[in-house]
Amino acid sequence: MRFAVLWNDPRMIDWVDAVQDHPHHEVVLVVTLLKERERLRGRSGFRLTDQWEDLLVDRDIDAVLVGGNEPDVLDAIKQLASAGRPLLFVPDAAQGSTFQYELGLIRDDNQVWLSPALVDRFDPVIAQVRHQLMEHRLGPARLLQWERSFTSQGKGEPLEQRTIDESLLHDLDLSRWLGGDYDQVTAIRTAATNGTVMTQTVTIAGRGIPEATWHAQATDGSEVCRLTIHCERGNLILERIGHSGEWSLTELDGKTITGNRLTAIRSFLDQVATAWQTKTQLIDWLECVRDFEMLDATQRSVNRRRTIDLHFEPMSERAIFKSQMTAMGCGVLVLTFLLVLVYLAIGSTIPLPGSVLMVLRGVVFAPLTAFLFLQLLLPLARPTSNFTR
Repeated sequence: MRFAVLWNDPRMIDWVDAVQDHPHHEVVLVVTLLKERERLRGRSGFRLTDQWEDLLVDRDIDAVLVGGNEPDVLDAIKQLASAGRPLLFVPDAAQGSTFQYELGLIRDDNQVWLSPALVDRFDPVIAQVRHQLMEHRLGPARLLQWERSFTSQGKGEPLEQRTIDESLLHDLDLSRWLGGDYDQVTAIRTAATNGTVMTQTVTIAGRGIPEATWHAQATDGSEVCRLTIHCERGNLILERIGHSGEWSLTELDGKTITGNRLTAIRSFLDQVATAWQTKTQLIDWLECVRDFEMLDATQRSVNRRRTIDLHFEPMSERAIFKSQMTAMGCGVLVLTFLLVLVYLAIGSTIPLPGSVLMVLRGVVFAPLTAFLFLQLLLPLARPTSNFTR
């Protein structure tokens, strides 16, 4: 496949390298901010521009790999989706769930091929762990325990909330991939000042699936991510050193298996190509939306100091229409009840001609009649598409 890349995220360099090194894929155009061009020094084989509009007119491109969180980049992504450009989307916590909802609605409106690039799912180590869990080689999983250590700016210095959220977003996705569809979130945060955090603990749960805990804190040493999966007959321990380090798996016999991020990206791209040829969706867009909803739930849990129950529903025109009609319906019923009381009060105290009473009755029931008429518009609202291209 021939890819274009739109980015302002340094992690996208891994994607450029993985595509360029792949025998069956290539990058033909890279759109990046001027300040990021220095990072691409020494790489060739593609055109470089700072005009994202070039992606709309280049017909040699099969799909556009998009990532970043700058407002200009996010607006360009929505414009590309509206124009029907197939997109591979790299999630970023700073993008926010509202942006994910907007892209989902654009996908439904324009029938555009849109796939989240949840590349950690394709790491060979993660794939092997998931295979073992599905086969119950060590018995059923009982607990997924995440331990995150972030390098602080100075000894005892707190962490930026955006740093924690970025890692938590991807760890929530892997928890769902390995553990199941969680629908309860409980978060506890030890906050410092100016939006910084000392420690954060998140617990997610669901019916019939193992609970997962996630704990983050600052460290003076290297950044470490460790996932211990407690099973009935032993534990699986995954570890990654550094922000973009490789996953390693330590099994019960002491054997260590190491993954590779570039290998994971290449595996993802191969399956993208297969999905593209067969006109199927590799990863449902709702998977990405639910990751962001769970991330949002952690903030709500901290604010409300309680467990948040999630009720996932496709964000389609039909779902939004139903939500709006439900809210309007409550208001209309209350308004109608109040107007009836006013009508009865006027009718019993003031003698009015019959024609005036007829007009008053029309005023009382007009809002309810209009609301019921609007219900007939429901068939015009489109449901969420399972696959679009």
